[in-house]
This record gives sequence, C-alpha cells and structure tokens, in this order.
Amino acid sequence: MSEGLMPVRMTVRDFSQAVQGRVLCGDLDMCFSGISTDTREDLTGKLFVPFAGENHDAHDFLEQAVKKGANVILLHRNSEALKSYHHQITVVEVADTLQAFQRLATFWRRKMQATIIGITGSNGKTTTKEFAAKILAEKFSVYWSQKSFNNHWGVPISLLSVQAQHQCALIEMGMNHLGELKTLCEIAEPDVAIVTFVGASHLEGLGSVEGVARGKEEIYEHSPRGSCRIYNLDNAYTLQMYEKAIKTTGTGRILRFSQLDSSADVMLKINTHGPEFIEVSGTIGGVSGQTRIPVFGAHNIVNVMAASAIALAVGMDGAEIWATLPRCRNAWGRGQWLQLAVGAKVLFDGYNANPESMKALIGNFSSLKGNHRKFAVIGEMKELGAHSQEEHRKLGVQMGSVDWQGIWFVGNFSAAFRAGLISSGFKEKLLISDAYEESLALEFASMLEGEDIVAVKGSRGVALEKVLRAWGLQLPK
Repeated sequence: MSEGLMPVRMTVRDFSQAVQGRVLCGDLDMCFSGISTDTREDLTGKLFVPFAGENHDAHDFLEQAVKKGANVILLHRNSEALKSYHHQITVVEVADTLQAFQRLATFWRRKMQATIIGITGSNGKTTTKEFAAKILAEKFSVYWSQKSFNNHWGVPISLLSVQAQHQCALIEMGMNHLGELKTLCEIAEPDVAIVTFVGASHLEGLGSVEGVARGKEEIYEHSPRGSCRIYNLDNAYTLQMYEKAIKTTGTGRILRFSQLDSSADVMLKINTHGPEFIEVSGTIGGVSGQTRIPVFGAHNIVNVMAASAIALAVGMDGAEIWATLPRCRNAWGRGQWLQLAVGAKVLFDGYNANPESMKALIGNFSSLKGNHRKFAVIGEMKELGAHSQEEHRKLGVQMGSVDWQGIWFVGNFSAAFRAGLISSGFKEKLLISDAYEESLALEFASMLEGEDIVAVKGSRGVALEKVLRAWGLQLPK
C-alpha cells in the first residue's frame, strides 16, 4: 500500500453523473486514470480537482494543471485562461469542487467491495488503525492510509484510494466540531464503526468532554443501519453509548472490548511491560491466549483491544488474531524509540497531545525501572480553548510525579505549566520557551548521557521533530 495519486479509472460520463456536474467541453466517453489535487505532481491522463481554501484557491493553477498533463478538469469557477485549451481537455463544472469530490468518494466506495471500517477517538485512532492493518493483512488485502487523512477532504482521498483487490479499508475519522462525523459517515458509509476512547481533546470547538462525546457518538448514529458497532466498555462515555445502543432495535451487530468485563468479546490485561514491549493475556472471541507485543506504554492495551475487535468484526477468529498480535507496531513518530549518538534513548510522540495522552506518558515513564536518568521535552496541548490554562497547570502538577532531571516546555501557557510544576516540588533544570529555539535544543542535548531516556511529546502544531533534527537524528520527510 502506498500513497500517491488516487488510482481511480472511469469515464467522464460516469464521473459527471457521480458529482452532479455539467460537461462544458470534451468527450463523455473519455477515460481518466487517477485523481490529483496538486499541480506539483505529474498529472498525465489524470483528473485535476482544485480546492478553494481560506488563503489559496487552486482554480488559479488550472492552466498549470493542463500543462502538467491533466486531461479532465473539475471546477466551480471558470477560467478565461483555460478556454484556449478546451479543444484538448474535458471540463466538468459543479457548484462546489469539495462537495463534488466527496460525492465522487461515496460513488467509488459503493463500487468497491471492501469492508469499510470507520475509526475515531480522542486518543488512539491512528495507532488502532496501524495495529488493525497489521492484524488484518495476515488474512485480507487491506487498504489504510499511511497519513492521518481523517477530515472532510482526507476521508475522500482514502476512499478513492481503495481498489478492487482490497477486501478491507481502514478509514480514520477525526472531528473538532459537532456534525463533522455525521458528514464523514455520509461520505464513507462505514460497515464497521468504533470510538476508541473519549477524552479532553478539541475542547476549543466542543466546549467540554461531554461535547466531545456527543460529537464522537455521531459515528454510531450515522453509520448505515446494520453496520457493526464496536464499544469500549472501560471509558465512561463510550459505555453510555453502548448502554443506549443495546436499547435500540435494528442497530446491527455489536462488539465490546474491556480490560475489566470478562463477558466482553475482547478482554485483555497487561501482565508486565517494559520500554519496548507489553505482555498481554486474556480472551479474544472466546479464545484464551497470552503474547508479547513490541510497543511501548500500558495505554496501548486499549489500541490492541480495539484493533482485535475490528478483526473479529470483519471475520477473523480469536486464534488468528492472537497469532498476529506480535506484528503490531506503532506508526512513525507515535511512541517510537530513537537513539542519539551519545547513547541516550528518545521516545518521540509528536503527533498528538491532550490531557489523557499526557497522563499516559507520565504514567508510563513513572513505571519504567532501571537506573536511567529521565528527561522530557513537552509541547503545548492545542485546541483546549478556555480550558488551556487549567489543563496546562494540571499537566505541570502531574509531571512532578516523575523524577525528571530536566524539562523543557515549548509553547503557550508556559506560566501555568511552570506554576503547576513548581507546586509539585520540582527543583531540577527547567527550560521554558514560547516557540522552538535551536539554542535551547542544543543546551538540552548537552545534558544528556549514555543511559538517559527522554520523552518528547506535544501537539502536532508544535512540530517537536525540530528538536530531534537539532540533536542529529535523520527523520523521514
């Protein structure tokens, strides 16, 4: 599975009907092979779709798209410069290119035979997707995006990348306001729906954890009737969703996972864990087992259970799932261990940060045994809105429960973080900056020695991978 141009092939006639468009010029029986939204790519024989954003409108680059080889252009704002090319291309006009793109994704989704799995959650949706991909790939041809294509344009990109050979497609679905998952479900029509966990993320747009829960529940409410719904019984909010679902007739198959409820379809517990593994035991689909999984952090038990439940939902049995669990791996930059030239090990988790995931990191580092000195580079938790000051103060207090030798906080709300940390009794080295500063990265690196371990975690917008580059690590582009 690889990213790139979406390899859709269809005639202009089928395409124009799917997007409810009007053909301005060209041949209805012409075929295009592939779709692109980027004029920097080779567009030979492709459909080019220009999106209009707040700051840029790709309609300004339609002539460039033709020069790069596009033979079909979708647009909602006609271009005078394009008219001179009408004799050699096909142009389809719609009211809105994004909405048309979404309609095309639904049209393509219905043509494909793959089971569509919709995954959302405040924490764990990407890791659950990665774990599920490793498990399902042992039995099925699986599509999953290597990127977090989880919004109103990313989900269509993922759906349009599904091909005839794929039997399952794992579609990550994000949200930061009410109604977003409703829209994504209307586009993707998932056969399987799961909320991994509900917590304090995207509070800026949703106001409270209860608001987050209302938004996440939309994946269950707006998946097609008869879809399989998977519930986490250990999270108070998803448990409430489950209790509501079992009172509703005709909602389709229901699966459950839990660390506590032995009647759940997947019930696992952690026996022991170390820097690079968790050892789990329990039952999956009624089959008992025990195995070691090469991932860091006790919190990953939730993602392992969620992925196992997805595998049950699409037809794997418990024995097959147990056999594949050791193949689970974290995606790059999500709980990944890296090693510096001086020998110190760095846990990089720079693609998500909210109060629950920070709490999990602190708990995991607190439980690590050995003579390691511990350090942390912590980035701001974004999208917490009015809760930001208090949540960063609480984060500072919680950080004080670990015997850190040094901490660097990067981002806004540093005063609140510092106040919480100092109130916890922390007296070691503390660096504070509103944004990344290379001089501070180098100063921090100078403190590290061979047996040290370093946590680097923050919201994606803080871009803490800059710290790793300053420390001499070669990172993927």
